[in-house]
Amino acid sequence: MASPLKFASSTRPSPGAPSAYIKLAESLRKRIVDGTYQAGERIPSEAALCKTSGLSLLTVRQALGVLADEGLLERFPGRGTFVAEVNWRKASFNLGRLADRAADQDIRVRIVRTEVRRAEAEIAARLKLTQGQPVVYLKRSIATQGEPPFMVQEGHMLLDPRQPIMEAELAGTYLIGLFAGRGQGLIKTARLTISPVSLSEEDAGLLNRPPGTVGFRLDYTFHDSTSAPLATGSFFTAEDALQLQAVIGVPLAEVDGQ
Repeated sequence: MASPLKFASSTRPSPGAPSAYIKLAESLRKRIVDGTYQAGERIPSEAALCKTSGLSLLTVRQALGVLADEGLLERFPGRGTFVAEVNWRKASFNLGRLADRAADQDIRVRIVRTEVRRAEAEIAARLKLTQGQPVVYLKRSIATQGEPPFMVQEGHMLLDPRQPIMEAELAGTYLIGLFAGRGQGLIKTARLTISPVSLSEEDAGLLNRPPGTVGFRLDYTFHDSTSAPLATGSFFTAEDALQLQAVIGVPLAEVDGQ
């Protein structure tokens, strides 16, 4: 039987000390990782955790919420909270080196081409439009000051001056925030698909590389809070500019405090 969880204290936590719910989440996480709580097993109830830890119901629920967000727990009303099966086929990726460069304070965005076009079948389907409807086409390069561009964007967006996405797209401010990991008010969901590609003559030239250089294409579609598509297109970058990093399974670094 697992030993009780004790966190109650009559003294104030020292500055910078983890909150009580964080400490409880860490303890429960370790028990999941070391097998004390097995996949599919029901963990102690909220009331039982309150009693053994000495923490309030709100604090316990915060801790369980953290683990549910991480995918380690599943909560079923009326049944309890269970240890989730770790899905080894699902991974969370970050864009590594590319995101670091996009976060640079001296980023430079240059518009190469912009015009109004008629949506072809594929673009119309992505934006949920009728084929032939007008859309804004945009191509631009992205660089840090004093360096050649490291990324080229080519995309289409809705032709609707009432939509703030048009102004945001043309300014490029949301784009940098997207890669740098800062939240964007207009975009609620961004779906990316990454594929290897040989850079076209134009894209290679913009990236200061010879034609045919191996690179990556990041196809994207941005959606608003109602799941309606706002813009779609592709980012192009040379292969040495993108380094994917992934966490699969349980986030051990967090468990170990690394």
